[in-house]
Amino acid sequence: MGKIIWPGGAKAAITLLYEDGLTTQLEKAIPQLNESGLRGTFFPSGDGLKDPSNAVLWSAAVTAGHEIGAHTINHPCDRAHDFVREGFSLQDYTEERLRDEIRENLEIIKKFGVPAGRPVFAYPCGESVYGEGLKKSYVPIIKEIFLAAKGVNGIIADPEKVDLYDVPCFGITCGTQGMIDIAERAVQCGGWALFLFHGVGGDYISVEADAHREFLRYLAAEKGNLLVAPFGEISTVIENSRAK
Repeated sequence: MGKIIWPGGAKAAITLLYEDGLTTQLEKAIPQLNESGLRGTFFPSGDGLKDPSNAVLWSAAVTAGHEIGAHTINHPCDRAHDFVREGFSLQDYTEERLRDEIRENLEIIKKFGVPAGRPVFAYPCGESVYGEGLKKSYVPIIKEIFLAAKGVNGIIADPEKVDLYDVPCFGITCGTQGMIDIAERAVQCGGWALFLFHGVGGDYISVEADAHREFLRYLAAEKGNLLVAPFGEISTVIENSRAK
């Protein structure tokens, strides 16, 4: 991998991502992050985004330094997934509908206190094509609006070569040691490892809450070696490095 100079003399970068705005993220993940002095990036959608009772919690997360990105409102994915609601598959979407939903998504998170500037995005299901036959890419729309976007390929990102509109990440369901192993591999190659969580001690695609807590403690203890920062911050470091 390339030899980007990470801020603070860190040997690798780590980003903690949380999708869909699940209850366990609000009740367990954010308190654990705050206890460890670490900041994550959250991509709420659906009820997790729209439920008015969550607004004060997301606002508190922003105040604590966490990042909130866009993940659409209705989470459109390929209708081949059995959880996709009728009328809300990517096959049902047009460019106008995508733009309208992304615009509405940004208006909602703006009310949480998300700072002005270029936000970050996560493709629902990691899928970025739409329309009947799934032949149209909406990546150009994302490039117009966002600083960076997360994909799903489970590899450590090479900061010199990574496509900032398809940044790979590891979907996490393993225990603490499995997560530490990924972080240590990132140190060995000087790369950027992104960890994607859904449920934390519950909900779905879940990791055990104790495993999540122990991994955060490991990261906090390794701050000299690891730059642990939200998605947008690391993307900006890479973008600035390329501009030199």
